[in-house]
Amino acid sequence: MATLRTFSAVLLKNIRVEHPEAAFLPKLENGYWRSPKFSLRRQAELRKACLLNNIEPESIGMPPPKPQKIMQKKPPKGHKQQRLYEAKRAEIQNHLDKMPEKIQKWKKDLAIQKDKQRSSLPF
Repeated sequence: MATLRTFSAVLLKNIRVEHPEAAFLPKLENGYWRSPKFSLRRQAELRKACLLNNIEPESIGMPPPKPQKIMQKKPPKGHKQQRLYEAKRAEIQNHLDKMPEKIQKWKKDLAIQKDKQRSSLPF
């Protein structure tokens, strides 16, 4: 409320009248939800007008303001590639560590396969 606000005559008239609390809340009638008499935007205007005119908003039947919720800070989700980067690097390093053993096994298998293909004849 940095600037001076001008409120309509209807709004200022509503400040001076006490309203039932049901006028500010939606209600369930015959299985259907009915809108409140004053929308949330109008309720905010009423509350601001009351405060500017030194009237307690609860005195005209308005419910007390709801406490503000504490925002939960979540880390940014990021891209899937960025999230899995460390696990992928660890897996690559694990495979690289096993590489000398795999090369030895491959060379051994290759020698065995070569011996099988060689004929038993001396020429």
